[in-house]
Amino acid sequence: MKKNTEKKKKSGGNKVNLIICAISFVALLVYVFFIDKPENIIGAFKVIDVKYLGLCIITMAAYWFCEAASTHNILKPLCPAVKFRHTWYDTIIGQYFNCITPSATGGQPMQAYYYVKFGVPLGSAVTALLSRFIVYQFVLTLVSVGTLVFGFKTDGKILVEGGLMPLVFLGFTINTVVIVFLLCIALWKKGTAKAVNGLITLLTKMHIIKNPMHWRLYYTREVNKFHENFGFIKKNAKVIIRSFFITVIQLLLYLSISFLLYRGFYPDGDLSWGKIITYQSYVQLFSTFMPLPGAMGAAELGYVGFFSKIFGSYTSAATMLWRIYTFYLPIIVGICHLLTLKREGITAPDKEEMKNFSDQMSRENEQADADNAPQ
Repeated sequence: MKKNTEKKKKSGGNKVNLIICAISFVALLVYVFFIDKPENIIGAFKVIDVKYLGLCIITMAAYWFCEAASTHNILKPLCPAVKFRHTWYDTIIGQYFNCITPSATGGQPMQAYYYVKFGVPLGSAVTALLSRFIVYQFVLTLVSVGTLVFGFKTDGKILVEGGLMPLVFLGFTINTVVIVFLLCIALWKKGTAKAVNGLITLLTKMHIIKNPMHWRLYYTREVNKFHENFGFIKKNAKVIIRSFFITVIQLLLYLSISFLLYRGFYPDGDLSWGKIITYQSYVQLFSTFMPLPGAMGAAELGYVGFFSKIFGSYTSAATMLWRIYTFYLPIIVGICHLLTLKREGITAPDKEEMKNFSDQMSRENEQADADNAPQ
């Protein structure tokens, strides 16, 4: 009876995910057909060169491959027995849970869970995933700086007049703060901990947070965890540099989806690849700080705001296709991978299992903190 109850919990979770996919896709369709006429959308699909639709799928697959390669490159020295097949599955699962959870918060815990199921020690999985996160944040910030520096001269006036510049700078600021915080942890751990505790005290006095001890423990654990990871990064510089360059390629592939769509609609268009990926990086910055699964709604509005002059009458169709490739396709592929693993006997955790797993991660972090504490 207990096993049947657990299965119902798990299948219920899968049903919720499917409902989320269905509702978000219906919302996208309503959004697209609300701002444009159905005949215009149909006409756009008649015009587009279908080979570019295929190239978009190939590009997304290459994007996933690069992420898997980057993570596998870091994980291999920690767990030599791990197979690339397992890292591939783990990457797709991470993409799936990133898409369906607010601010992509569900990906890493689920990836750690599945890595353990594949036989990877929890400590090794967490180290690889955190190192990969740090590398990705550095690459994303560098690309953001590059697009703002080189694109502002030609795009600054357009962004200001369209009211989009504040959104771009807000996204850029958030990404920069994350990187500065990570660097402070790496170079100034004690000072960072004091600063965080001071901020918690201030927020408590302002009655913004109610349980300061909970937040102190949480952030102390996170600071220690990232600091330990920087120790791993320093000792494995060649591995991290390799992952850095793979991640650069990965991000450029993602940003190129809109360029392929542009070429599909305008085979003789004169806009360069650099111009398109600059605009796409603006959308990426704009969407980063939205605390919604896949930045639903905000991503579509941002895309229309930045690309309406580029795609013209095809903007609605381009927006829908971009979201299908970058948001709904990972969900569909992720579900397929989860079902494949289920047939192999590896099932998704229910809430109780995930809670127990999170507690296990916390205990390991606390043990690591105790082991590294000065005697």
